[in-house]
Amino acid sequence: MGHDAQCDAAARRVNAMTNSDAVLVYLPDSIPGPLDASLAPSPASLAGLRIAVLDNGKPNADVVMTRAAHSLAARTGATVSVVTKKGPMGLSANAAIPLSQDRLELLIAEADLVITGAADCGSCTAYSVHDAIELEKSGIPTVVATTTRFEQVAKTLSASFGAPDTRLLVLPHPIGGTDGPTLESWADAAADRLIALFTGRS
Repeated sequence: MGHDAQCDAAARRVNAMTNSDAVLVYLPDSIPGPLDASLAPSPASLAGLRIAVLDNGKPNADVVMTRAAHSLAARTGATVSVVTKKGPMGLSANAAIPLSQDRLELLIAEADLVITGAADCGSCTAYSVHDAIELEKSGIPTVVATTTRFEQVAKTLSASFGAPDTRLLVLPHPIGGTDGPTLESWADAAADRLIALFTGRS
């Protein structure tokens, strides 16, 4: 039954009760949204920190994010500690589900910073943002790699999930189907933006 039909039915029930002592009360508000999610504290320096890459299996996501992680490490004195898919045991990835519990535990144990994605479709953007928020709640600053075409989607979903300040690295679209050298050049050029996002200076 649609919302208007439900309201009409409720009104008819109330009208039918005019000779009764019973009163029906309907809440006019919706289900409460998510609580605000605070980002993890940003480090002042990335030197000596461990960077992880969380791959959701989208085409070329691992290529561009791993290259970005290594470029960032070379620039800052950090290290790349983990590159893993988000599925159980890191053996597979489904972009339209949350990261597995064992991958979350791995990242909490072995990473100080995470780059995740790629957020370049509807459901994968939603779950990349979700994963980033879960990692931020666990104290790990996390950047979501998205694209120009899905930047606004990522921002809207971040706000709806209670974390409007989710750290977003916006790359050209598309990531899938773009040749390796171009992806590597995009990743190398993103080092300054990643530093700003992780340190909170953006």
